[in-house]
Amino acid sequence: MKRNRKKQAPAEPMDMPTAAQLAQGSYERKFVTHVETNTKSMAFVSAHDPVERWLRDGRLSDSQEVAILAVRRLWRLTEQVRSITANYGERIGGGSAEHRAINEIEAREDLHRIVGYFPGPLKAYFDVFENCCRWGMPAGTAGAELGYGTRSAQDRAHQIVCFVADIIASKERL
Repeated sequence: MKRNRKKQAPAEPMDMPTAAQLAQGSYERKFVTHVETNTKSMAFVSAHDPVERWLRDGRLSDSQEVAILAVRRLWRLTEQVRSITANYGERIGGGSAEHRAINEIEAREDLHRIVGYFPGPLKAYFDVFENCCRWGMPAGTAGAELGYGTRSAQDRAHQIVCFVADIIASKERL
């Protein structure tokens, strides 16, 4: 006896980036691996992080890359995610609570010292650096906050990130 099977609805095509986004370099095609089935397929992956694009294009020097990675590490140490509820029996990595607290305090002191390299009006440059490197804000948006146009805003944001990274690298002897 034949079972009545429901007709499967045709699969909807996945949303694809627009031609303008592809031309601008906002997305790139990469192989991605599905976690559950361990299969690979080609997909469009967002390349919105300006620092990753600049690294890929070779627009940052080695010292600038090291300075950005060092500051990102400090930001990561200061952003310890704390659970609101207790989960007894859960193992907490990273050593003792005192060790994690010391690392966080030292990271905050290091960040405070680094921000101190940019007093007064130069603080706006560090803000652009933080928006691009920490929050992944598109370079055009970060540069536009200083009052530049669209294309020049991207160039200015790149220039400011390089400038700030160079100062951090020289002061921190990276």
